[in-house]
Parts: sequence; structure tokens; C-alpha cells
Amino acid sequence: MRPVVLAWLARHGLPSFLLLDYFQLAAVACVLGSMLALRQTARDGGSRVHAARAIACAYVGALVGGYLFEALREIPAALAFGGWHPITHAGRAAYGGLLFAIVAAAAYLKLARLPLGPFFDSVSVGTGLTFTLVRTGCFLAGCDYGVPTALPWGVRFPAGSLAAVDHARRGLVPWSAASLPVHPTQLYEAALGAVAAGVAALVLRRSRRRDGRAFAAFLLVYACGRFLIELLRGDHDRGHALGLSTSQWVSLAIVVALAALAAAALRSRQGEGGGFAASARA
Repeated sequence: MRPVVLAWLARHGLPSFLLLDYFQLAAVACVLGSMLALRQTARDGGSRVHAARAIACAYVGALVGGYLFEALREIPAALAFGGWHPITHAGRAAYGGLLFAIVAAAAYLKLARLPLGPFFDSVSVGTGLTFTLVRTGCFLAGCDYGVPTALPWGVRFPAGSLAAVDHARRGLVPWSAASLPVHPTQLYEAALGAVAAGVAALVLRRSRRRDGRAFAAFLLVYACGRFLIELLRGDHDRGHALGLSTSQWVSLAIVVALAALAAAALRSRQGEGGGFAASARA
């Protein structure tokens, strides 16, 4: 989709630098998310130094986890292929990045003997906006496209794009043609990230407790929305088991984990410091 937008900018006499690519949007997301988290940390009276270090650990975890998640999923393909190519050319999984980022940041906070809740609440809004920007980059790159649709907002990706190649292989369009109109699932998830960020911001505003509930709200909204968006995904090489995609299984696991933590928090509410993060520390 990026070449189409660049051509539109050229026709209207606009400079191409106005259109950021996937990696530039990811970089902007990192900077914006970090700024929002550090600002929230300062408002809550926390240590910006430790928050910055935990954020750095989270980003390293996201980079490693995003690739590792996909590489592990490509092991059966590598065995069938008889080589390392599927693993060495694996993409990046959003859920892998998110989960490894959580683990990496939590590990640092544990080593520093700091509570988890305040930090994860501080990054909840920025994490949602990060998904918004990164998934916009996915739309421009043409990956993570949806199934064909007759709805008026269906998007035709240009010839040579992943969607067009996929449709050509299945005999749906000629090789030199654009794809069929498909659901812009990348933009759906970008909107989901914004909604999840908004919900987290609302929780932060309404509650003075920094026990991880804002981040839990973000996770709940994102997991539920991601499960539904997966029903509209058209890229089939995503891993499936028992009729559900890998991301749908992860979404279900997140919802179950949040429910278990909420139940544990209710049981410990009589003591001080009860909440999402207190249960996570147990």
C-alpha cells in the first residue's frame, strides 16, 4: 500500500517524507510510548530512572520476543523444508513482542525490588498507542491483511503485494492485478490499540491506585478485540490449532490469566496492596 500512497503524494505535489514507513512508525511509537510512560511515572511520584531502565528492557524483550515467537512457530516448516530458511526469515509477532516485553520489564523490576503495578500502569496508554502506530505501518507494508469483503471500506492492495500474490496463487485474480477488496485488519487493530489506550487512560484518571489495573484493562480490551479481528484475517500462515489461530489461543490465555489474577486480588483485598500487581507478585 505504501507505493500507492507515495504516488498519491506525488500527484498532489507533496513530499514523500510525509509518509513514514513501518520502521519509522515503530521508532516514533517507541519514543512516544516512552515519553508518555515517563510523564505518568513523574505524575505518580515514581522513579523515572528505574522506569526508563524497565522500558529499555521491555523494548529489548519486544524485539527478541517478536522474532522468537515466529521462529518457534516456523520450526515445523523448517523441518519440512529441510533447512533453516523458514526460521531465519521469520517475521515478527505482535503478541510475542508484547509478552516478552512484559516478562523483561517485570524481571528488571523484580531485580530492583520495585512494585510491578505502578510501572505497568504508566506504560498502559503508550502501549496501546504503540500498537496503533505499528499496525498502521503494517497496513502500509501490506502484511496482516484480511479476508475478501464486499463492504465499502474494503481495500485493494496493489499488484505484487502479499494479498495480491496470495489471491493470484489461489486463482482469484491475475498475477498482474491488484488483490480483491479485503478487510483492512491492520487498521482495525490500529483502532483497537487506540481504544485500549483510551480505556487505560480512563482507568488511570478514575483510580488513584497504581496496582496494575490500568494495564490489565488495556490487556483485556486488546485480547478480546484481537480474538475477534483474527476471524477476519486473510493471511493463512499464522499457525492454527483446533480451529483457532495462535493469536486467538494467546488471547484466551490472557483473559483466563487476568480472570485468575482478579479473583486472587478479590481474595486479598482485606490486606494492604491488594490488586492486579499484588496478585502477580504472589
